[in-house]
Amino acid sequence: MRSPTPRRPRQGTLTLNLGPLALSSAVLALLFGVVAALATAGFLRRRGHADAGNALYLALGFGLLAARVAYVVGWWPQYAQQPWSILNIRDQGFDRLAGALGLLLAAALIGWRRPPLRRPLAAGVAVGLAAWAFAGLTAYKLATTTHPGLPTLVLRDLDGREVPLETLRGQPTVINLWATWCGPCRREMPVLAEAQRTLPQVRFVFADQGESAAAVRQFMQRQQLTLQHVLIDGNLDLSNHYNVRGYPSTLFLDADGRLRELHMGELSRATLAERLQRITTPAATR
Repeated sequence: MRSPTPRRPRQGTLTLNLGPLALSSAVLALLFGVVAALATAGFLRRRGHADAGNALYLALGFGLLAARVAYVVGWWPQYAQQPWSILNIRDQGFDRLAGALGLLLAAALIGWRRPPLRRPLAAGVAVGLAAWAFAGLTAYKLATTTHPGLPTLVLRDLDGREVPLETLRGQPTVINLWATWCGPCRREMPVLAEAQRTLPQVRFVFADQGESAAAVRQFMQRQQLTLQHVLIDGNLDLSNHYNVRGYPSTLFLDADGRLRELHMGELSRATLAERLQRITTPAATR
């Protein structure tokens, strides 16, 4: 996922850039938990306990598998339309509760079969889960307090007319930050276009980042896309305001204009439906 021009981080940053790779807060929280678990196991190993490092990796793998399977089962009607998307874990479609339960079950089975690992494995899992939950809660609080509402920005549509973003209040809104050169943006665009056609209760806005109206128009004609609410953000104002570090990134705002979710990376039908459920009534997402 390519990143735009680097900028000075804002307070409450929820992403980390490693070269061209932008890590979301969910991934960062998971990494924090893994590091905490391994550090705990390493500390106990130096104290004379058995080395539980490999067992932790095994339990984590089982937990991630359980989280993915549970998520796919829960959103199967959406995945059934694109079965290949089940393998695309970059859509961040994981069931957290199922993952935690899978991790605990795997750790219990490993400890049952290998008694010397019980204490260090249990300690590592407990500390890792606590660190993961703490990091995730902190990221959520930062996201909801750092950007409480729509910014007072004015963008332009493809005809050059000014569109104040504050006029987007009044109904649930999805703002997709994208660019024509971005491969994942192009892949997810048909999913968003279909949602725009079928969900009139939700306003979908496509804010191109840093390109001209002519380039966007040419791209839409070439791809045979019919989209409403296409805006040009030539100065990356939205990316700066929400501290977006990679594209595509999609903002999910409630009817009052408050940010409820910032999804980094490509959206599948399932992850889009799940995020929409957080800003709309169930009837609006069916």
